[in-house]
Amino acid sequence: MAKKFKYDLDTLEWDSTHRRNKEGVYCYCGLDYNDGDSMLQCGSCAQKFHWDCVACLKSKPLRGDIFYQFKCSVCNNGEGEVYERDALSWVQVIYLTLYHMSMAEPDKKYFRWRENICSTINDNWSGLFPDKAKTATWQNTVAGCLSTHSALFKSGFDDTQQTGNWALHEVAEPTRERFKGPTKSRDASNKLAKRERPTKKKAADSAVTTGAEKEILQVLNEGKTKRTARHRVSFSDDEDEEDMRRRARGKRRRQNMKALEDDSDLLQSVELFTKLEKQRHDSGSNAEDNEEFGKQALVVEGKM
Repeated sequence: MAKKFKYDLDTLEWDSTHRRNKEGVYCYCGLDYNDGDSMLQCGSCAQKFHWDCVACLKSKPLRGDIFYQFKCSVCNNGEGEVYERDALSWVQVIYLTLYHMSMAEPDKKYFRWRENICSTINDNWSGLFPDKAKTATWQNTVAGCLSTHSALFKSGFDDTQQTGNWALHEVAEPTRERFKGPTKSRDASNKLAKRERPTKKKAADSAVTTGAEKEILQVLNEGKTKRTARHRVSFSDDEDEEDMRRRARGKRRRQNMKALEDDSDLLQSVELFTKLEKQRHDSGSNAEDNEEFGKQALVVEGKM
C-alpha cells in the first residue's frame, strides 16, 4: 500500500468546489480523470481516486455516489485503505440511481421503473446494500418511494400516457443536504401516506386519481391475480360489496339487541319463549307437556 504520493499534494491548485485541480493530477497514479469516471474522495486529504486504483472496492460505484467514508492508504500511514458505506435510505438509492442513468444517457427523458431503475439497483446491490439481503417485495418498495416522494421524482404518465416512466425533477448532483428536508409532496392529491378513512362523499371523490397514482396502483398490483381484494393496494379505504353487506347485517343485529336491552319485559318474554320452545322440542309428542306449553305460550304472546 502507498505511503506517499508520487507528487506534492500541497502544490496542487484546486477550483472552489475542490473537484478539479489545474495540474490534472489525481489518485495514487497521478493521472487525470474523465467526467464520466467514478471517483472516490478521501475524507482526510480530499484527493480523488480512481475506483479501480482503490483496493477496498470490488465493484464500480454509481456516478455521483458520495454516501461513504473513505480514507486513503497515504492518510492511513500505509496501513491500507478504510472504506465504510453509509446506511442508505431507499429514497437516496433511487435518487442516486436516476442521477447515474441521467448522466449516462442525458438525452433520455424518462426511465422505466422495472427495466431501468430496478435493474440498475439489482446490478449494484452489493455496493449499495453490502449487509442487506433482498426481500421478495423490494421492487414494490421502489415503486412506493417513486410515487410518494414526488418532490424529487417525476412521473412521466402525463407526458407519455404510459405507466412506469420516471425521472428526477432536477438532475442535480446528490448531496447529503438534499435529503435532510421533506421529500414528499405537499400536494393533497399526492398525500398517499395519510391513512384517513373516507366518508361516502370522499370515497366517491377519491375514485378519480392522478396519473402518478394510477401508475403506482398498476405497478403494485401487477401480477397479483391470486391475491384477494382485501390485500390489493388501493389509495382509498373503500370496502367491497360483501364487506359492506356484512357490516350492515352486524349493525342491524346490534340495533336489535340494543332494543331488547332497553325493553326488559320484552327481553324476558323472548327468553322465556325460547326456553319453552326448546322444552317442547325435547319433550317430543308428550301430550301433557304440549298442553302446558300451550298455556305458557299464550301468556308469553299476551306480553308480546
